[in-house]
Amino acid sequence: MMNARLISLVAVIVVAVALASQHGEAHKAITSKYTFNDDVFPIFNERCARCHVERGVAPMSLMTFKDAFPWAESIRAELIAGHMPPWNAEEGFGDLKHARTLTAKELDVVLTWATGGNPQGNLDQTLPAVTLKNDWIMGAPDLALTLPSEFTVPADRMDVTEEFTLPSGTKEAQWVRAVDLLPGTPSVVRSAVIYLKSPSMPGPKGSGLQPTADRVLALWLPGHDPEPLDGRVAFKLPAGAELVVRIHYKKTWQFEGQPIADRSTVGVYFAPDKEAQELLAVPIVSPPPTTARDQILTFTRTIDEDVQALAMRPEDVPPNITLQMTAVLPDGSHAPMIKLNTRPDWARRYWFEKPIALPRGSRIELDRINHEATGHDAAEARHQRHSGKTQTHRTVGQDDQPSYGVSGFSRTEGNQPDQPDAINFRNNTAAGEASTLPWSPSRRRRLSPSELASATKVTRSRGILRTSDELSNV
Repeated sequence: MMNARLISLVAVIVVAVALASQHGEAHKAITSKYTFNDDVFPIFNERCARCHVERGVAPMSLMTFKDAFPWAESIRAELIAGHMPPWNAEEGFGDLKHARTLTAKELDVVLTWATGGNPQGNLDQTLPAVTLKNDWIMGAPDLALTLPSEFTVPADRMDVTEEFTLPSGTKEAQWVRAVDLLPGTPSVVRSAVIYLKSPSMPGPKGSGLQPTADRVLALWLPGHDPEPLDGRVAFKLPAGAELVVRIHYKKTWQFEGQPIADRSTVGVYFAPDKEAQELLAVPIVSPPPTTARDQILTFTRTIDEDVQALAMRPEDVPPNITLQMTAVLPDGSHAPMIKLNTRPDWARRYWFEKPIALPRGSRIELDRINHEATGHDAAEARHQRHSGKTQTHRTVGQDDQPSYGVSGFSRTEGNQPDQPDAINFRNNTAAGEASTLPWSPSRRRRLSPSELASATKVTRSRGILRTSDELSNV
């Protein structure tokens, strides 16, 4: 049996709503065979009710015909664009847990209704009332940490990000299997990052290239449930540790010009197994932040140990970037892991349906496609477009400042180095070539227009979507 180590690979890796239709139902031809009452409402109730409900975080409720009808055209546009439901990984490229996508049948029902006159159905039919559910999905937590005081989003601000430090009060170290957030005012709590505070590392990111404990305990989003660890691996909460919760507050148009107060609570769930292995984090270098439009960069990393990949989360990646991660096994076979497109405001972990075995000598390949120029190249691209020139390449140099992501893993009994940095991740560089980066960049040719169209095509029926923005902007 292979002595595997569990590893959580992390590649370095609301919605603008169109104006509602102003035309009444009487002015539309009814061509839809589906009605709101019989066909659309059950889908909205099952798939959308945790956000698109009265007092929810979404800008509108979809739980009654009166609520949903004015937004039919916007619903159609969001579905076709792949923005809703907010799941940003491509279906069919790797297997992920809890994929938040509509089935082909559900998509057909909603699009047909939205474009076919939006019929209500039986006017005498009474639909069940849907109310906001704001409770602990996993039940009462073992440790509840409420914000030290109420925070108010000022009347003249539509969104603001605030950090709060929460003393855990624990007398001894604890293993943690999950961390969740219960919003005090769900309509304004847009997202949150919860991490362990460290005197040497004030933010959620690690430092340098060496493995460290994964201090990011949770990336919280409305409607997305926490994924509890199975007990073999867990986060470690030191005695007396402090947690930091960074909350992004965002008002919807209904609350414009109003002060909104919140006092949310962080819930910590302890792991019963006292012998769990600590989830660790390994920084992974991403392509530099200044890159040309439509440029593909490939980064590879050879794994020197038998491991299992558990999850992936983007970090420090600008929007409108396609990331594709593939495992190349020692026998030469390829195992697709995940493909996603970065999108602001939806940072989360993506857990693989089953751990992906990566035997010693496996190679991880991360492709990054930039659909917009970034940093210095963005300004240069604008200048060249103005002068009639087209920028075609960009060479990654040693002076480029990389951004980092992290990958976590736990060590099994009998195979534990004394220090995390004893794990050796070999650089994928030519023999004798010096390199300080665990990812080795290689530049590919510029995409042709047809290739680019294929690479960036958004087909909702296949579940291709947009992802989250960089962690620091959550």
